[in-house]
Amino acid sequence: MAVLQIIVGAVGLLSGAVILVFALAQAWLAFLYWGSKKRPRAIQAEPAPWTGELPTVLLQLPIYNEQYVVERLLRCMVEMEYPKDKLSIQLLDDSTDETVDIAAKVIAELKKKGIKIEHVRRPNRVGFKAGALDYGLGLDNSEFIAIFDADFLPRPDFVKKVVAYFADPNVGMVQTRWEHLNADYSIITRMMAFAIDNHFSVEHGGRQASDSFINFNGTGGMWRRKTIDDAGGWKSDTLTEDLDLSFRSQIKGWKFIFAENITTPSELPVQMSAVRNQQFRWTKGAAETGRKTLSNLWNSDARFLTKIVGSFHMLNSFIFLFLLCFGVSAAILPFLGLTAFAPTAIALNTMITLTMVATFFTYYVSQRSGDFGWKDKSPFSLLYTTITFMALATGLCIHLTRAVLQGLFGKQTAFVRTPKLNITSSENTGIKEKKAYTSRRIPVVVFAESAMAIIFAALIVLGITYDHEAMAFAGIYAFYAIGFSVVALLSWREVSHAA
Repeated sequence: MAVLQIIVGAVGLLSGAVILVFALAQAWLAFLYWGSKKRPRAIQAEPAPWTGELPTVLLQLPIYNEQYVVERLLRCMVEMEYPKDKLSIQLLDDSTDETVDIAAKVIAELKKKGIKIEHVRRPNRVGFKAGALDYGLGLDNSEFIAIFDADFLPRPDFVKKVVAYFADPNVGMVQTRWEHLNADYSIITRMMAFAIDNHFSVEHGGRQASDSFINFNGTGGMWRRKTIDDAGGWKSDTLTEDLDLSFRSQIKGWKFIFAENITTPSELPVQMSAVRNQQFRWTKGAAETGRKTLSNLWNSDARFLTKIVGSFHMLNSFIFLFLLCFGVSAAILPFLGLTAFAPTAIALNTMITLTMVATFFTYYVSQRSGDFGWKDKSPFSLLYTTITFMALATGLCIHLTRAVLQGLFGKQTAFVRTPKLNITSSENTGIKEKKAYTSRRIPVVVFAESAMAIIFAALIVLGITYDHEAMAFAGIYAFYAIGFSVVALLSWREVSHAA
């Protein structure tokens, strides 16, 4: 028992410390971002328009089974304000459903109007999105490549504005800020928008302010073709081919720019299953990229600070593993008769409290300094949203711990794309009719999440009813109980509606 006490106590303390360190790292980026907004750097201003002959630009649109949005995507792309002889479009279509016929019909219509657009169909889906992008590059020799997923609707002046940044020959990639077409649709979209806005303010902005590496986000950005080739091209050995190529390129010395002032509207996933797939892919891919690239980063000529920031960048998905370990440790500790229980409980509660303070500061800076419409809202509204988001993120920790472990140990899995349903407002209730990509089966992890919700709720009751030592962690238990409950209930609700 003594050995178990030491192990569980150590795991809890280590997990709490790691979570706090990651939260402080985010808060530091927030501080840098806040400072950069107070003292805008020249790079944040839009550059002068491109002078001389305009370069050639290819719009790559990688899709897989997107029958609800493919026509919207294509019709948006042809509105781009750029000389038609300098602009070409590739629909990289790996679809196996009605999407193929819908796309073919629209493209045939557009070609008759003189639009330079190709419907690219590969013989197989090898390499998934990375494979499709690489295949498309072999069919075109444009100088610059803009990439958009099926749920993105760039504004007509996107190419004209972004190309201007490449007047600097050292610039290899420009990433624009994502906007959301349906942020107010549900609690799922509100929390997703909240998290993504933080990435496109504090994380990108803070890293840029410290002259550290940023990353292409897979869509809504433009590459210099030479940069892709110089870094070795697209690789499919991670699920985040965008993060992988971003680090390989910047290690080579290419300069990346986060153009916060240019926004690209997009559709957020509205189904819990879609969020699970997306977050699993992002989390596992980040772990895979860290496993693959971390040593290359530390062996590079990058500054020490850049290496530190880059390490946190690639390893931030590990937070979910430590969130799970922290919760389990807090659940077990009151039953071990630990001699040093009181100081251990104080330490764990202190670390989680400091983590929440640092996280609130991060999101406060994000929403107050970023252009997200929160400047007139009260701090209490922001505090409530931050706590809600943290609880939901915690509720996904079992699912995403599995993603981290698979990425860490190199287990290969297919690229599972995020379904888009062309739902852009709370008034659009078409989700009930759009069931082609709706799961009708409850994932096994939902049963585990449901069980964890019940366990943590029971621990609260135990602590209150019997004045048990579990009462020392009542706040932590409530946080985990709420997170697991909401995530599980949203999954159960989705499947019941799909039946």
